[in-house]
Amino acid sequence: MNDHIHVNITWAKEKAKTILLSRKKIKIGIAATIGLICTCVIFGVVVSTRLLVENSNLNAQVAAMNLKLIETTQESQNYADRVDDLLTQSTSQTVAFDSEKEVLVNQTLAEFNERNQLIENIMKSLGVKIQKQTPAANSGGPYLPSSQSLPADLLLRTDKNLNMLLYTPLGRPLAGAISSPFGNRDDPFTGENAFHTGVDIKAKRGESIKATATGTVLEASYNGDYGHMVEIKNGNGFTTRFAHLQSYKVKVGDKVKRGQIVGIVGNSGRSTGAHLHYELCLNGKPINPAPFMQTTNLSKILVGDKIQAQTPQNKIASSSKLKRVAPQKTSKITVKKMTVATGKTKKKASSSVN
Repeated sequence: MNDHIHVNITWAKEKAKTILLSRKKIKIGIAATIGLICTCVIFGVVVSTRLLVENSNLNAQVAAMNLKLIETTQESQNYADRVDDLLTQSTSQTVAFDSEKEVLVNQTLAEFNERNQLIENIMKSLGVKIQKQTPAANSGGPYLPSSQSLPADLLLRTDKNLNMLLYTPLGRPLAGAISSPFGNRDDPFTGENAFHTGVDIKAKRGESIKATATGTVLEASYNGDYGHMVEIKNGNGFTTRFAHLQSYKVKVGDKVKRGQIVGIVGNSGRSTGAHLHYELCLNGKPINPAPFMQTTNLSKILVGDKIQAQTPQNKIASSSKLKRVAPQKTSKITVKKMTVATGKTKKKASSSVN
């Protein structure tokens, strides 16, 4: 039995070729071909199945994303509606705020005008001239209304008055009764009529003496009849003297504030016992300090060098909630007419310090 197959291949114009194949090789070739086809089919089925699964997962993800998109769109619409509501509410609140702010500003202006008038009246009764605001020299330009909500003239007036208060001696340098007033008196040493250039205030040795206004120390030394003395140039033409001290707490050139301790009560110089000789001069002339010492209620608005009264802007800004504030009642302050020492008296008198 012949186990081989002869395959003749004939080409044009060439000799025929014969290929000899055995039955075993043919079977192996057929089996290999069938196996390859089966492998390809199985691979295709596996890949197709995996693609189908992945496609199904992707479809599910797309569906979930579409659902999420719908929810997000709804939430965005809700947020937009909420924003519109807030804008409407904010607009109404802004209108209410502006209305309340206008009420507060007007009330604050009225209060500051009232207090400015009080300060000016007190200063006039003390004999202190209030300087009027004069236009600045060598200046000009087009007029443009200020964008400030408060009148500039009120701010200038308030600043001027507060500055005047800051440098005007007000209140007492220490507690204690006046043992010897300003003006003509019997000299404590000679018993003769003499002119007293200040007031003597009873005090115990070692008590603290406080400045009655902001200023600069001109003298802190021993000065004849004054004994140990501190002299302060305050401003607005005022100077203050504190005499018969035991010691000083300041030196020449120091900047002092109202309420700052400047010396200690003693009995130095021409003195009959421990006390303070407090002297107040205006433009170099001694004046009666008693009226200025009586304005203690007014001086309470100043502590040291810091003005406690708020400006209109600060008062509005510091209010956490806008509300109507009733004007504060201001106690009336009675002051006597200031006496300026001229050195002329009905009787012949010599100045004395004690």
